[in-house]
Amino acid sequence: LGDRHENTLIAISNLGSFLQDKGDLDGAEPLLREALEARRETLGDRHPNTLTSINNLGLLLKDQGDLDGAEALYREAMEGHRETLGDR
Repeated sequence: LGDRHENTLIAISNLGSFLQDKGDLDGAEPLLREALEARRETLGDRHPNTLTSINNLGLLLKDQGDLDGAEALYREAMEGHRETLGDR
C-alpha cells in the first residue's frame, strides 16, 4: 500500500504505541514521529487522524518527562479539535 497509505500509518502508530506501553520509549518515539509527519503531509494539520497522532506523541513525551514538549502538543491537538469540531 505504500509508506504514506493510511493503513500503513495506522500500523506504524500502533507499533509505536505498543512499544510505549511496553516501556520502550526510545523505540516508540521515531515511529510516532514518522506517523505524525506523514499524516501532516498527506492529511493536513487539522485532520482527525493527524490530531490523534499529535496527541499520541504528546503522551510519549509526557512519559519521557518532556512536559514542555507534551504540553505544546496537547495544546496543538486541543486547538485543532476546537477549530474543526467547534463546541459539539
